[in-house]
Amino acid sequence: MSNKLKICLILSCLLFSMFPAMALKMIAIDTSLLVLKNVKVLDLKKGRFSKESNVAISNGKIVSIKFPVRKIKNSRTLDLEGKYIIPGLIDGHVHVTAMMHNNMEKTFANLNYYLQHGITSVRDAAGDGAALKKAQQEILEHTRQGAKVYFSAFMAGDWYYNRGIGLRKEPYQPWEQLITPATNLDSAMKAARQSGATGVKLYHSFDKVLLPKVVEAAKKNGLKVWGHAMMYPATPIEVASSGVEVISHVFMLENLIPDKDFHKRKAPFNMKDSVARQFDITPFCKIMKSRHAILDATLCVSEVRDPWIFSLLRKIYAQGVQISAGTDEIVDLNSEQPRLLDELSSFVDKCGFSMIDAIRSATILPAKVIGQENDLGSVEPGKIADLLVLNSDPLADVKSLGDIHMVIQSGIIQVDRSIRNGH
Repeated sequence: MSNKLKICLILSCLLFSMFPAMALKMIAIDTSLLVLKNVKVLDLKKGRFSKESNVAISNGKIVSIKFPVRKIKNSRTLDLEGKYIIPGLIDGHVHVTAMMHNNMEKTFANLNYYLQHGITSVRDAAGDGAALKKAQQEILEHTRQGAKVYFSAFMAGDWYYNRGIGLRKEPYQPWEQLITPATNLDSAMKAARQSGATGVKLYHSFDKVLLPKVVEAAKKNGLKVWGHAMMYPATPIEVASSGVEVISHVFMLENLIPDKDFHKRKAPFNMKDSVARQFDITPFCKIMKSRHAILDATLCVSEVRDPWIFSLLRKIYAQGVQISAGTDEIVDLNSEQPRLLDELSSFVDKCGFSMIDAIRSATILPAKVIGQENDLGSVEPGKIADLLVLNSDPLADVKSLGDIHMVIQSGIIQVDRSIRNGH
């Protein structure tokens, strides 16, 4: 036996004797290689699918999207001939908990619903931070099944909470904070970060003086900065100029439109749509593009009340603003498909999106929203294997995103409909 081998054996014995729990944990990790054979892979940059290829997964990550045929015999393989593989979908704006007195089982049911429909991650834009952190941890540890959670710490000013008459009685939480000019912003952001939040959601009662200070403090503490397009009093132009990274709700851009008749409660839909079509949204778009900001459109929540939003979003899209898909709706567990697919259909059918841009809006762009673009949002070597295997081509029809064969999350097959269908 060589001296090097003896040394290795001695060190191994010491490791097992000194840290047996750690050693057992290391042994339990599944490092086997899974190869998805003969599958067409979506290249988000080129906007097209590859010819049939082999995607290799190990330790929860994509190892290769062109795995050599000669090596397949030494791995676990699934022949997916005729299938299409895209990144797992991300809903960039959800609410899966109540703000207070949350039902944890309902939260897990909501997150599992998303996963069953190909949504492997979500951004929760305001909820019970303790519940969201618990869900986040248990899903990452694979003790519960559901979409991975990235959540916000909700922040608003005094008028929103108290209307100037001290309405708020219960104490605030690290994930729900009152922010005023007197607030120690650094302490507020540290508390938000320690609660497990990925970013802050700036909601209401911020002016153009305080808002940039809050944005700067959040970024300084490593938090993403998300907020409403209208902060009351800060306008959409002021919000975009402040450095907010993700701006929510197309319908809030109505605050830029000066037409008095447009804002009348009983204004006819066709009149409002005509005004929206003629309104010059260019100044807002220029600021968004110069800041590399993303618009979180959320058409679903306002399409009935404000159908003019489709015309306005069409113009914003045409000017090249980055647009992320999010629904801002509570989950309907009885629905056959998630509202995210309705949002994407609206992007394509009513707002002029190309099919590839619609898919980007629910993959790589919301990955940027949550700061995970290096790990999620595309099918590339080195990224986490959150993948959606489809039976039909989603570049031909957006409804194909609901034609699911398999859902893979962190390299683990979470949904396999071929088993359910008896194949």
